[in-house]
Amino acid sequence: MMARPGFPRFKTWLPLFRLKTSSEPRPLLKPVAIIGWSGSGSFEDLERTALRKLAASKGHASRVNGTLLVAADDPVAVARSLSFLPGVAWIAVGFRFKGNDGYMKSLGLLGKRYLSKGKTFRITAQSVRSSQSAGDMVLAGNSELLSLVAGAKVDERKPHLRFRVCVEGEDGACGAEIRGGPGGTPTGGDWVSCLVSGGENSSSLAWMAALAGFSIRLVHSWTDDAAIIQVAKLYSELSFRMDARCLELVVLEGGRSLFGRIGRWLHDHDGQAFAGLRPNRPDVLARLAAKFPNLALPLILLQEDYISAIYRSLGLGRAAEGGGGMTVRAMEAGTPYSESRFGGVQADSNAVIDAIRRPDGSSPRP
Repeated sequence: MMARPGFPRFKTWLPLFRLKTSSEPRPLLKPVAIIGWSGSGSFEDLERTALRKLAASKGHASRVNGTLLVAADDPVAVARSLSFLPGVAWIAVGFRFKGNDGYMKSLGLLGKRYLSKGKTFRITAQSVRSSQSAGDMVLAGNSELLSLVAGAKVDERKPHLRFRVCVEGEDGACGAEIRGGPGGTPTGGDWVSCLVSGGENSSSLAWMAALAGFSIRLVHSWTDDAAIIQVAKLYSELSFRMDARCLELVVLEGGRSLFGRIGRWLHDHDGQAFAGLRPNRPDVLARLAAKFPNLALPLILLQEDYISAIYRSLGLGRAAEGGGGMTVRAMEAGTPYSESRFGGVQADSNAVIDAIRRPDGSSPRP
């Protein structure tokens, strides 16, 4: 099973939810994960993909402007599940509250938990139809935290800790931001095919297409077992990062050549197809565009170190040897092929590999 991306460790939350005053019981605080929308695409797509990822019903979520509030017993687990979801700008964990008193109590608990002497902080607030403006909440919150934690300071530019507050009417939520998201556009209903070889260029392109809001179909022409194992790892990684129902793997086999299958597949399927490659000759792009009008080549304009950084961020290990090359001459549109499909589920790389079979029933697994 492929190792999951690392995630920062946080202190246990449950004791915070059961704190009581000495004089009277305090109402049970309601924990919440606060998800910041990138502002691109549709907020409804963000809500849909987030709830699918969490296997939660719509009743578990609410909205304040461009912020999604997800009710959860363990908000850190929610944050971990959504940490790479396209369209997420940042994630905070905290509490729901009602009224100004609830805001101060929630902020005070978070301050005691996360803020310490010498640390800097910033409060970012949004207010909708509330008696308190965002500026009022920031000023009141700053005073509360400065009096609560000796030696803490406000830093509007590069704080150690950022608190997020959103209020609509009397109801609101307050949280400590625990990580940034990948940004981008939430996954929509438009499908795009990405030709993937297991190499850096095509794997990076697939993740970039996901961040652009597309549902992704990974198309691989199988000639080398090592390459298809890398493609299986790519599918697995993307299935943990995005809504798995918006992801599919198509494996092409048969025909006279690797590129003949791809050429025929491009002719047989409508819709946009992306390929990440770096042609050796300047006339190749014009010839590709003429032969395959539905083929887009967005990676050719990016610097190699940028593409490599994207690939490293996927945590796939070493790229397949020789992956990503393509020549026009070998792309014969008339070459027949067969295809098999796998998708719609979150799966580790072993499960993906086990689902892939040659016509004779053999597996790419060593």
